[in-house]
Amino acid sequence: MSPDASGLSESAPAVKASSSSDRPATIILWSHPRSCSTMVECMFLTRPDEFHVLHEPMGESWYYSKERVHKRFSQETCEESEHWDYTYDKAWKDVSTPHPTKRVFSKDMASYITDLSKPLGSVAPSYEGTSTTANNPTVIPTSALLQPHIKHTFLIRHPRRAVPSYARLCYPGAKTGFDYFDPSEMGYKESRRLFDFIREETGEAPLVVEAEKLLEDPKKVVSEYCAAVGIDFREDMLEWNSATRDHFAKWKGWHEDAEKSTGVGRRSESTSTDAEPAKAPTKPKEDKPLSDDLLKTVEDNLDDYEYLRSFANRS
Repeated sequence: MSPDASGLSESAPAVKASSSSDRPATIILWSHPRSCSTMVECMFLTRPDEFHVLHEPMGESWYYSKERVHKRFSQETCEESEHWDYTYDKAWKDVSTPHPTKRVFSKDMASYITDLSKPLGSVAPSYEGTSTTANNPTVIPTSALLQPHIKHTFLIRHPRRAVPSYARLCYPGAKTGFDYFDPSEMGYKESRRLFDFIREETGEAPLVVEAEKLLEDPKKVVSEYCAAVGIDFREDMLEWNSATRDHFAKWKGWHEDAEKSTGVGRRSESTSTDAEPAKAPTKPKEDKPLSDDLLKTVEDNLDDYEYLRSFANRS
């Protein structure tokens, strides 16, 4: 399970669940792999007295639990893991239950609450007997997913950047433990379906942020994000320290750039990182040619990316 980066603070004011959308008790950033989402997470880690920060808690249910959707890991590996009994109802309760003294910020993947092999309106086994709506694309019942104190937001990055960045970390012997590249893990389709569902059910389009815009002008984009989720923007959110390292320990090898960085600078044209350390702009690098399978993965996700991008920065 994802650790609280700071522990409870006795001096922090109590935070109560609120139906107000301007200052939600829980903020969720839905993303896809290699979208610079960890960089946003680092920004919230700079405010330990205010935020209880969760790092992809739903991934443990999706990959390792008895209800797992993705079969990347063997049955034996999953049964022996500490997450075997971390079913979807338990994981979502950890995300959605308001913290006693802080607001909650959770960064996660839209794919981790989705099972594309099941029809719409299907819930995880641990929610058996709980009703949901027929149009719900997730395994979380609608009443649990769309609680009034939760603010759903989205982050996207062009698949030409995200796909090769992800593939580079999926090979035999990789530190990540992901020994092959699986295009189904990219998650653009799941992000689009979740976005549309929330928009349909609430009547409002969730906030969508483009990673490219975030890297180009972090102060402007983060300031707008903060305003949208009801917090004051502080410039020191754009800088952090190595204390972030322990926070990402459970997903080894995935966040080395964020662990080593001390902040976010202007956009880098490199596709090899998920979160760029602050540095002076350099001459853009030419994109390396992609293999046929990666090029196909990029093309397969372009439509969903462009659709979500059409809503970016509107809210």
